[in-house]
Amino acid sequence: MTAVPDARPDAPLPKPAATGMGTTSEYGPYRLASHFQPIYSLTHHRAVGHEALLRATTLATGAPVAPMELFADAASDEARIALDRAALLQHLAAYAGRDADEWLFLNMHPRSLADPSGPSIRQIDDTLARHGLRPGQVVIEVLESSLPDDADFDHRVDELRELGCLVSLDDFGAGHSNFDRVFRLRPEIVKLDRSVVVRAEVDAHARRIASQMVSLLHECGCLVLMEGIETDEGAYTALRCDVDFVQGYHFGRPGPELAGITGLHALRAAWDRFDRQSASDDRLWQEQMSPYKQSIELASVLLAGGASMDEACRRFLSQPGSDMCYLLDKQGRQVVGNAFRDGFSQQQLESVERFAPLHDTRQARWSRRAYFRGAEASPNIAQVTRPYMTLQGSRMCFTVSIQFDMGGRTLVLCGDASL
Repeated sequence: MTAVPDARPDAPLPKPAATGMGTTSEYGPYRLASHFQPIYSLTHHRAVGHEALLRATTLATGAPVAPMELFADAASDEARIALDRAALLQHLAAYAGRDADEWLFLNMHPRSLADPSGPSIRQIDDTLARHGLRPGQVVIEVLESSLPDDADFDHRVDELRELGCLVSLDDFGAGHSNFDRVFRLRPEIVKLDRSVVVRAEVDAHARRIASQMVSLLHECGCLVLMEGIETDEGAYTALRCDVDFVQGYHFGRPGPELAGITGLHALRAAWDRFDRQSASDDRLWQEQMSPYKQSIELASVLLAGGASMDEACRRFLSQPGSDMCYLLDKQGRQVVGNAFRDGFSQQQLESVERFAPLHDTRQARWSRRAYFRGAEASPNIAQVTRPYMTLQGSRMCFTVSIQFDMGGRTLVLCGDASL
């Protein structure tokens, strides 16, 4: 077992021998040092914080010790709490004297916050003051996958927030992540796990999901940080997903000094690509959707003039991927049968046996759907949804819709096209 410093709850946090960049400290058989990785705001075009990362060497030989090995050695709760205490002191001492209005992100294991033997709020406040740091400069990071169902932990988080610190939920989107933890912890910042970035870089569907995840987190009252960004593609993905902050090797590797100019160059390059490519991507999407929108608008005019569904929707159903058209009343109920493209039928639509309970739509109401609400909000103007899975479960599709009047009735015409 590694020897650890005194972890009694009433024991004062010791004063470091020195402060400032390059400061080191001893912990058992190890010498501890701090490295800092910059965190950039995409909107502000500058570093707004640094995450403190622990580095260690052996006192005997000076050989480096991998962080995972160091933390694995702290197997018991007592040892882990002592290591968190030592890391906290080391990072604050190394960061002391910073005048910049930036955040210092500090990792703390939930056990260190929940256990009575962990650093008390008073000790944390006193230690911050000793190093010339305000609580509002500090972001306490807790690992999402390790959150205990513990009232003491929740109380300690509330105390940290009352002190003035911010709370960050780390590695969200990995493993068994769920929004219940966001609702419960109410973090000011949520850090998306690198696995989210990796998938979103190469898969358009994953990128849409990531974008929706960011939107939901924003609605939960959280700022969103995308970590683990190592490539230009990852930086572009972060901008497309509308995250607030970025972190990763692409913007700066951890080091004993604070952020240099590497991250600023990467940030400018990412914005340059976004300015060029996002407009191009959006324009390409609009160009691809234009024939669908024009043909659904034409179909609504023909229907209002007395044409049948099959006749009115013929042009829309000739577009690539188009499957069917359907007509809804102002309550979202279907008023006539579907019009299908050539070679497609109701039987084929219902061919996925696993989703048989959803095939009968005779009593269905679709007024909650984005295609209905969008059409309702902008009458006589064609709308296009984001891609989604149909309730029949057989395919991903998008829907083009338009609200129009026919014989004194308000109707919404919809057309589905498979991706």
